[in-house]
Amino acid sequence: MSVRRHRSVWLLVATLAVVAGLLLVLRRAHAPGEGDLAVQEIAGEPPRYETVLTVMGTEARLQVVASSARRARRMFRPAIERMRGVDRSMSTYLPDSEISRLNARGSSEAVELSPDMLHVLHKAVEASELTGGAFDVTYAPLRTLWRAAERQNRMPGPEAIEQALAAVGYGKIGFEDGCVRFAVPGMEVDLGGIAKGYAIELAAAALQEAGAEAGIVDVGGDLRLFGLPEPGGRWRVAVRRPPGVNKEFVLAVPGCAVTTSGDYARWFEVEGQHLSHIIDPRAGRPVAHMTSVTLVAPDATTADALATGVSVMGIHQGLALVDSLPGVECMIMERLEDGPLQVHMSSGFSDLLEGS
Repeated sequence: MSVRRHRSVWLLVATLAVVAGLLLVLRRAHAPGEGDLAVQEIAGEPPRYETVLTVMGTEARLQVVASSARRARRMFRPAIERMRGVDRSMSTYLPDSEISRLNARGSSEAVELSPDMLHVLHKAVEASELTGGAFDVTYAPLRTLWRAAERQNRMPGPEAIEQALAAVGYGKIGFEDGCVRFAVPGMEVDLGGIAKGYAIELAAAALQEAGAEAGIVDVGGDLRLFGLPEPGGRWRVAVRRPPGVNKEFVLAVPGCAVTTSGDYARWFEVEGQHLSHIIDPRAGRPVAHMTSVTLVAPDATTADALATGVSVMGIHQGLALVDSLPGVECMIMERLEDGPLQVHMSSGFSDLLEGS
């Protein structure tokens, strides 16, 4: 081989090595969860950045105060992964999730659970006790019953409701040495009324651990706000309103959680009747008249569970409970049959309204 040819071969090898290296760098730069995470700057001071994604079956928006899109992206990634981790573990729609495994085996044997799942179940039982069973993590048999009623377009009879209620009751959950066991056959748990709040809280904590001094986690309209958008400022939150409500309610709040639960957003129909997606686990039937409940609380886990509980408890009991809890406020919109929408507030809710 001539010297010239020898040099040409080495030049080709070196060129291929450089190209391979560039391709590797490009692959790394565009790896899932990294370069493909779209981040948008929001006008204003201080600079804020936002990303939008789908998680837990709904749209989520994460926003942080950050010096650059690159820094914001680094903050967003661990927060997103924590939310997706909650979904993988606690979604009843996934047959291989931890909660699906518990529901399949919990009536026949003690099922060992992860610390996260045990923590959320304990928080759910606490919320069940606090609301006197108006929020009940074991309402899943009733959920199944009313979903079947919707599919068949036929109201369940009293016997079917009583049969489902026999498998409902948070007091029938047994905790022992990192395991959970159900006391009666057919019993299941559903964390749909609390898992989203827990995921939001984990995401907010992850953003702060990554260096965010202020930000918002919004999953399906349920919010966790932390820090302040500007020195001495407050977060402005427009309360979601039912159709036909013209008056606007805008909150001006520091770091907290805000969630709204309403039958105008999620509902179903059976035999021509418009029914709320919220089931009273004590009576076994959908709640009536509670058009929406907006709950302000120190953390999203509490806000998520209490919004459901207050929706079931009703005006007087719900507001009485909220007034007994430090840092918790509530506004209830009630639409009576053939009557105007009525607005009820806890003792300190009006103080949170902008301009108050």
